Amino acid sequence: MTRNTKSLILQLLILIFLPKTLFGQVNEGLDLTILSKLNDYIEEQVKAEKLAGAEFLIARNNKIVVHSSRGFSNLETKKKLDKNSIYFIQSMTKPIISVAIMQLYERDLIDFDDEVSKYIPEVASLKVALDWSKGIDSPTEIINSSITIRQLLSHSSGLSHGLWNNKLDRDIGKLIYGENYPFFTDYSLHKTVEDRAKALLSAPLMFQPGTSWYYSAGGDLLAVIIEKVTKQTVSHYLKENIFNPLDMDDTSYNVDREGLERVMPLHHTNNKKKFVVSKNQPPRLGTSLYGGTHGLYSTALDYWKFCQMIINGGKLNGERVLKKKTVDLMKINQVGSTYSRENQGFGYGFAIEYDPTLKLEEKAQSLYWGGAILIQGFL
Repeated sequence: MTRNTKSLILQLLILIFLPKTLFGQVNEGLDLTILSKLNDYIEEQVKAEKLAGAEFLIARNNKIVVHSSRGFSNLETKKKLDKNSIYFIQSMTKPIISVAIMQLYERDLIDFDDEVSKYIPEVASLKVALDWSKGIDSPTEIINSSITIRQLLSHSSGLSHGLWNNKLDRDIGKLIYGENYPFFTDYSLHKTVEDRAKALLSAPLMFQPGTSWYYSAGGDLLAVIIEKVTKQTVSHYLKENIFNPLDMDDTSYNVDREGLERVMPLHHTNNKKKFVVSKNQPPRLGTSLYGGTHGLYSTALDYWKFCQMIINGGKLNGERVLKKKTVDLMKINQVGSTYSRENQGFGYGFAIEYDPTLKLEEKAQSLYWGGAILIQGFL
């Protein structure tokens, strides 16, 4: 697989459908026949009502090769899923927040080695849990070094996301998503991202900062830093500095009223193993919680523009969002061998795949991340 082909892995992670008439074609050097198994799988899942609907967008050489949709936006009403429906993109918010932080770095407003406590004082008093099985009541030890912005970007800070199956994680999940989490996410629990970040910081760390990789809600702390440094809300900053320049008109924390009918609701599998529309939906209007871990709505086309900007070295359609050398920094592994997959690591905002035989600055061959968009409770 060539480096250019691997760059296509910078993906939306929105499930998708390709018409069978497209297979057998070669477009922009991409042989679409290799996607036939994916097409068959998605068709089977939609027919079995294990998947409500799916949208797929593939681009190569700055051109959209395939963009199609299949199935339903809503399994209850059987409303057809149209191209450029609006999705709650969950953790695909994180790469966007990371780009915002990289912009602040370019403008000399922050540095990667800044201690996070400089912006969020509560970080200075954090301790490290010694026994995960005892949850937030675990005995603790003092941290050996302060958490840095670099560690928030690369998920090596010691913070958690509250997603995994140990008592400390489960307790953290309840602090930031509500007492009934993971079965029900209380979207009204915190009014601002700073409120939610402080709830996260009331728990001990999973490990000493910088010693391991662990998927975390550190993106919320990055969002707080954006607000502290710019004196703007995250929502306003992203719109002005990323969404407007890239013409990402359908990406926001609150959906415009005229776009509400385009939103695909979250679905989940109920206790009868039936795939249904979830009763627990994130707010589409009126939120003031501009999260760094999740919270944005977007479309396949909008997110392609964001991804294409990264592939192009920070520029799209004449608009420069980042300098090329800044994008190159995002591609360098920051976590050594602590990331769980061979020849992969984590840079600033993205997981990376690299060739270990190349020099450090040449290693990154692809960037990727994914958002769980159809699972109630998991972000």
